[in-house]
Amino acid sequence: MNKKLFMILVGIFLFFYSLNYLTPLSFGDDYVYSFIWQGHSEYEPLTEDAVRISSWHDLFVSQWLHYFTWSGRTVNHTLAQFFLWVGKDIFNIFNALISILLVAEIYWYAHKGNISLQFKPGIFCFIFFSLWAFTPGFSPVFFWLDGACNYLWTTVLLLGFLMPYVKKYYFWNMKVANNSWFKYIMLFLGILAGWTNENSICWIIMILFLFAYTNRKKQGMEHWIYTGLVGLIIGYVLLMFAPGNIVRLHAEVGVNSEWLNQKLLEDNFIMMMAVFLFQFLLWYFCIRTLLFFRHNQNLMHGIQSEILLAKIHCIVSFCMSAIMLFSPNFPLRSAFPGTVQLIIAACILIHIQEEHMINIIYANARKLLYYVAIVYFLITSMASFYGFYSYHIQINELLSFIKSTKEKNITVPSLTGAGESINNASGLHLIHYNLSEDENDWRNVAFSRYYGLKGIRMIKEKQERKLKP
Repeated sequence: MNKKLFMILVGIFLFFYSLNYLTPLSFGDDYVYSFIWQGHSEYEPLTEDAVRISSWHDLFVSQWLHYFTWSGRTVNHTLAQFFLWVGKDIFNIFNALISILLVAEIYWYAHKGNISLQFKPGIFCFIFFSLWAFTPGFSPVFFWLDGACNYLWTTVLLLGFLMPYVKKYYFWNMKVANNSWFKYIMLFLGILAGWTNENSICWIIMILFLFAYTNRKKQGMEHWIYTGLVGLIIGYVLLMFAPGNIVRLHAEVGVNSEWLNQKLLEDNFIMMMAVFLFQFLLWYFCIRTLLFFRHNQNLMHGIQSEILLAKIHCIVSFCMSAIMLFSPNFPLRSAFPGTVQLIIAACILIHIQEEHMINIIYANARKLLYYVAIVYFLITSMASFYGFYSYHIQINELLSFIKSTKEKNITVPSLTGAGESINNASGLHLIHYNLSEDENDWRNVAFSRYYGLKGIRMIKEKQERKLKP
């Protein structure tokens, strides 16, 4: 590893760590999941006897109840409750490291599954920038504790699971694993990877099934290909058929409500358009490059496998977002797995151009895009740091007030952050924090239980007063 690359890795780590450090626990999920799950809807306030997680036994009991009464995402929320138990400071370090690992995995994936620390700095920085610029709901995915465990960590797990398949895809006659135990390792990893995300794993199962089926009679087929796929299916079944999913659906949609009504489809369609707007430049690059190769068949010699894989990732990316049209809700962060697939496709196409010295984007245009990207990153990152710091200061003042006051029922001013203009300048990267005016709101109650209060409410701006210890 050369000095330049080392400095880039350190810089990216510090970038992620700093923003993780400035990100507080989020009102709502982070505080609720700090307690042993009580066996009812998340939107129902915690009772007075709620118990904070403080042991592995507590964590196991909590996830057992969670699986049967709220959600099948056991892998995701086990991670979340573990980090809420051991502390946000520890999470900040590991989350920054896992963010770098995601960048590395995308790089390895696009370079035929070859795992090495010999990164090309330009491509590594491009992947980092693409995640920053083209991920809808970037901050909830990378900095919000519960959101990171649900999307960032599980995506890293999935890509790690898929890496041997990528290696086998390109180098079929090469034996990927000499260890006979590898098939059991892939079975276990498949279960974990499949037990994570509803709108993404189904498409991966379909692709791996076609891969295994079409190559079933070839010499060089290895057992782990099947056991990994079986594990992925088992994990996905455990996820989708969790009893708690039905409870959650009723809580979010309503027992007597029509699920796929026109209003829901319209709202989800708007969110899908917002996702594609975020990803527009990536889609443009991928489609333009694929069309270029289609109309220049003489250049296709030796790169058919890479072109096919890039097409598959584009299709999977689209499907992962499109299926959210039929979801009870469509938060922007749900598009993250599809965004990663699209970035992988773009990196594969870039790798083709570099390896075969094919210039699709003219040098002048490339130079212009380079400078535009630098300016965009500088503006959005500085605005983001300012916005995150503003919330960090305000929430620290709130916590200091809570620790110093003798009152148990308190009223505090709403948090303002850095304002809407800073949020826009940040590239919509800021996370907004506020509690309800109703002290019985589930978020307020969880916050109160966490800090030993009887009640808390946040009043509107017109009613605001300064915090006084």
